[in-house]
Amino acid sequence: MIRADFFLKTGFGMKYFPLSLIVFLGNRIEIYYFNFLTAKTIVMRKLRLLSVLLIALSFIIVNCTKEGPEGPVGATGPQGPAGANGTNGTNGATGPQGPAGPAGPAGPAGATGPAGTANVIYSAWLPILGSAWTGAGTVNQSFTVTAPGVTTAIRDNGVVLCFATYNNLVRPLPFNDVATANPIVFDFFLPATVGQIFLRAYRNAGGAAFTLITINFRYVLIPGGVAGGKMMSGPAAGYTVDQLHGMSYEEVKRKFSIPETGSNIIR
Repeated sequence: MIRADFFLKTGFGMKYFPLSLIVFLGNRIEIYYFNFLTAKTIVMRKLRLLSVLLIALSFIIVNCTKEGPEGPVGATGPQGPAGANGTNGTNGATGPQGPAGPAGPAGPAGATGPAGTANVIYSAWLPILGSAWTGAGTVNQSFTVTAPGVTTAIRDNGVVLCFATYNNLVRPLPFNDVATANPIVFDFFLPATVGQIFLRAYRNAGGAAFTLITINFRYVLIPGGVAGGKMMSGPAAGYTVDQLHGMSYEEVKRKFSIPETGSNIIR
């Protein structure tokens, strides 16, 4: 036996038509229930679902786009490798000269140098021909040398040293030519007239006349004060007159730093 019941009910604001079907099959009963919604009800349910989805989507968008508070500053990263050197720029224009700086401190005193020719007067070498001597060819000959450095002060308080080349040697005057049996004596003295040196070449009595070859003559004037035969001042202070006259030409040159040639006489 089959039984069917139809009901018209409203639930939760939606209309539907329940359909019940009861089937009796021998010693068992089967019940079938069907729920058919109207077309209007289906549309309304879809609209409600869409509205819910739109609201949820708006909520998600709002929450996703809302900016949160700024986080803490992170730790400084490691320094990167140095870059390649750039090309050198062009030199700029020279700037104006700055003001002169202050004078520096005075340096230490230098070591004492060798004795110079200060106050020592020396002549150049003067060649004298044999024929230029007064009395040439006799036993007594003389020659006057013009010596502007010989002043009254030199003549009275200084020392005059004379040198001549003879037989390829430089010899201090006076000296004797001992190459002959009756030697020739070379000597000098200072006349009363200043600015002159008087030279003599002679043989002692009984000697034969002679003719001189060309000799070269040079003089050195040493100023200073002489007391008791000793130089008390000047470049030769401490030396006696005899010591100065006894010096060789090389010793005089070294002592007073005299050059081999030239003169420091101011005419």
